[in-house]
Amino acid sequence: MTDKHPEADSIMAELETEMAIANLGRRGKYVAAIAVMAGDILTVALAAGVPYALAKEMATDFWKSEVLMDTLSGLIREAEEDDEDDDE
Repeated sequence: MTDKHPEADSIMAELETEMAIANLGRRGKYVAAIAVMAGDILTVALAAGVPYALAKEMATDFWKSEVLMDTLSGLIREAEEDDEDDDE
């Protein structure tokens, strides 16, 4: 940002904050949905006769892989945005 246009800097900072808050809300909804799905995996596996330890491991593996992918995609997106900012 520049010292010549403090109003623009303020507007940009506010927009970045609003975008970060919106992104956090989206990620929260996504993680909540993953939690529900992991619970469904556990429930269905148990109903199908899968031993508890294995059903729990299946649900945990699903949770970890989905949350990891969401985290990685967020980091990649941030890195790409940083690269675009550096190019300007």
